[in-house]
Amino acid sequence: MNEKLERNVMTVQRMVILVLNYFIGYMYVYPWLLTFVYYYFDLSIDVYNWLSFSVYLLMIIISVAAGYPVLKESLKKIIRPRKFFEYLLLMFVALYMISAFTSSLVTLITGMDQSANQQSVILAFFQNPLLIGFTTLVYAPIVEEVVFRGALFRGLRSYTNFWTAGLISALAFGSIHIIDSLFLGNFIDLWYLLTYGSLGFIFCFIYEKTHSIYGSMALHFLNNFLGIIGILLTYYFI
Repeated sequence: MNEKLERNVMTVQRMVILVLNYFIGYMYVYPWLLTFVYYYFDLSIDVYNWLSFSVYLLMIIISVAAGYPVLKESLKKIIRPRKFFEYLLLMFVALYMISAFTSSLVTLITGMDQSANQQSVILAFFQNPLLIGFTTLVYAPIVEEVVFRGALFRGLRSYTNFWTAGLISALAFGSIHIIDSLFLGNFIDLWYLLTYGSLGFIFCFIYEKTHSIYGSMALHFLNNFLGIIGILLTYYFI
């Protein structure tokens, strides 16, 4: 048992703010408001993109403010940088191998080499590379880690063991990457819950081992960075 993570530094109010802001605000309310403003005021696509950037920036600010106790505590835990980076390297290799295995398995089962989420990210990247680059490399590692590891995993970890908290957090993390497909009736994307869920579990694992959310943030960034590099190599150089 990891007593350091069992002592939750987050208040219930802060965790509720993080969860509601993400699952209700980011996933439903903010997109609806953006769409309404875009059509009602007949805005240009450039203005819409700037408004989208503002929403992502707002999400980062709210997440950092609400998750400040975890961020502050985690910074103090990096007292042995060498050990921290050793875990980061080890988990990066594990993440790469597990991702390759689960992706290959899903492709073998479904005949699809990309989830609908991956396809939408690739399409959006070519339409607006700067915005997608920002959301992928800055927004996601900060906001998603604070929400899914800092609030959800850490909150559950103070009541239960690592495996239970990690699996629930991983399931929630995986679900948000396929939920749009399920709403559209694309239930074959359920198989990708295995891929995204395994990533979420590894992020929980490095947080557990390093006692610092910056470990999962760094790993999340590296995973997304490789994804962007993969897109560039595939569509521009291959």
